[in-house]
Amino acid sequence: MNQAELDLFNDKLDAHAKEVERFHGEVANVTRQIANCDKLVRLANAGLSQIDGKIAEAVRVSAEARQIADVAAAQASAAATVATQAAVSGMLEQMQQATEAARKTSLSLNILQFKTGGWIAVYTVLVLVCCLATGALTSWALRGKALTPEQAHYIELGKAHEALLANASERELKQINAIRTRPPK
Repeated sequence: MNQAELDLFNDKLDAHAKEVERFHGEVANVTRQIANCDKLVRLANAGLSQIDGKIAEAVRVSAEARQIADVAAAQASAAATVATQAAVSGMLEQMQQATEAARKTSLSLNILQFKTGGWIAVYTVLVLVCCLATGALTSWALRGKALTPEQAHYIELGKAHEALLANASERELKQINAIRTRPPK
């Protein structure tokens, strides 16, 4: 093996090492994308927890409204037994208004719970779509192969060089070591 061949061999080894570093960089990039997906899922879980808190608050408000309606009904009953017919009529009208308000409040709370559930479903679907899009983009970028043809060629070339080194004589190995240890120009 002459000097030119050894220089070419070293250049190819350097090129192979650079290609391996680039491949490791791409693997690190895919790993970061997966970590970003995990962050999105954690954010979705945090959002769901906040929504659960809002639903619990709405249920508490609904219970208070029912309690207020019950108290108003009891007061209307007591006043109806004591008051005259005219007062009874007025109280019955107030009772109907309070009942209608409680019914509307309950209805609006049910609608709010339905909307909240809808938003939770939409948010979950969006997170899943983002994860699927990231996976599809990664799959498309790699086109179903972990290595490009060029990378596979460099791997085969590296194996061939490794076989050459394994079969090299002691004299050739000394020459290679001398080339490796010489100072750069």
